[in-house]
Amino acid sequence: MNITELIVQYSDGIRHLDSYRRSLNRDNPDEADEARTVTGMLSDMRYALDWMRRGRRPGSRKGAERRDIYRRRELLAQVEPLTEDERRRLIDCVAVMTERELTCWLLHMAHGLTQNEIADRMKISRASVRVYLERAKRKVQEKIS
Repeated sequence: MNITELIVQYSDGIRHLDSYRRSLNRDNPDEADEARTVTGMLSDMRYALDWMRRGRRPGSRKGAERRDIYRRRELLAQVEPLTEDERRRLIDCVAVMTERELTCWLLHMAHGLTQNEIADRMKISRASVRVYLERAKRKVQEKIS
């Protein structure tokens, strides 16, 4: 199942669940309780749907916007395997990086984490993450050129 199909299924599920919630009689205590439960479910589903569409945690205002990150990952999964020459160039790029540069670069480029998320995970400052990423990107550009 790909992310596009999942988005369609969540959208349909939200419509059906919202229709069910509107059909409940809130004057009846049991149905009012059911409506509160369904409202919570709808909230969770909308949150997950927003996350899938935007490719990042909803409500997060820091960091670069990474629209459709899951769709980009799907496209990358469909890419043909690396040639031997591409594999050697990638190994050359990785070989010149320090351990911290490589870790930050992989978390940022491969996993799509923001600088703040990387800093939290590695327990270092955001400024350090930025420096490591700049160094890693510069080294990759030097090897590619």
